[in-house]
Amino acid sequence: MKIKNLKLKIVFLGTSEFAIPTLKTLLLSDNQPILVITSEDKPAGRGRKLASSPVKALALANNLAILEPSKIDRDFIEKTKVLGPDIGVLAAYGKILPKAFIEAFPLGILNIHPSLLPKYRGPSPIQAAILNGDKKTGVTIILIDEKMDHGPILAERAINIDNPDYLELHNQLAELGIKVLLEVLPEWIQGNIKPRSQNESEATYSKLIKKEDGQIDWSRPAEEIERMVRAYNPWPGAYTKIKNGEILKIKKVKVENGVLKILIVQPESKKEMPWDAFLRGHPEFLK
Repeated sequence: MKIKNLKLKIVFLGTSEFAIPTLKTLLLSDNQPILVITSEDKPAGRGRKLASSPVKALALANNLAILEPSKIDRDFIEKTKVLGPDIGVLAAYGKILPKAFIEAFPLGILNIHPSLLPKYRGPSPIQAAILNGDKKTGVTIILIDEKMDHGPILAERAINIDNPDYLELHNQLAELGIKVLLEVLPEWIQGNIKPRSQNESEATYSKLIKKEDGQIDWSRPAEEIERMVRAYNPWPGAYTKIKNGEILKIKKVKVENGVLKILIVQPESKKEMPWDAFLRGHPEFLK
């Protein structure tokens, strides 16, 4: 995929894996970003060593200019203005942008959001769609304003979904997002798209997911737990605590006649295994 017949000075904003298909596509085009803005390195893993975001790693591999502001203040805005950008493209950046920064872009900043806005604004729209058992979701291209996922809509694309897990749906929406963006960009630049305000009365919000959200409440309905297992794979993972407070991750389940059947589990510090194999080593679960 390439952006044809466009000569743009693009600034790309992104952090997580969701942004990678978009950045890769821009790299293949005649409009490689003049700057990549991403979140600063953060501690990761057991050793808590500083790790770069997926976007930073890709940008470094392609010798792109990178900035990692902890705060988008006046000095940073001036640095951006000096570059003379035409337009911003944002995917899963993770920070609210101030109005003064947005105004540095004559053609605005276009955001690829993985839900059908105004439904599921916020940090976890993909998980929210799975947790709520939605049969339809999609991507929305909005023109960024200074509020979270609030800006006017330039385009939407809906898809039907059938019991996906998080990674499956994440990857599908990430690829769909860049396809829709490629359709929108030339039309937006040529003035052929009229932005449509979001209906505030229909706005819903997804939550910031924490590790403890993955702990299963076994009193909940089987269907709800099954959706939780899919939504929280791989992080934070749906889990339960067993003897000595050890964590047992529930990796795969299914519901038959209203009954939850566990298929795959992962004991703490061990590899995934079938539930039957786990039970052979833990007969107390059969009582």
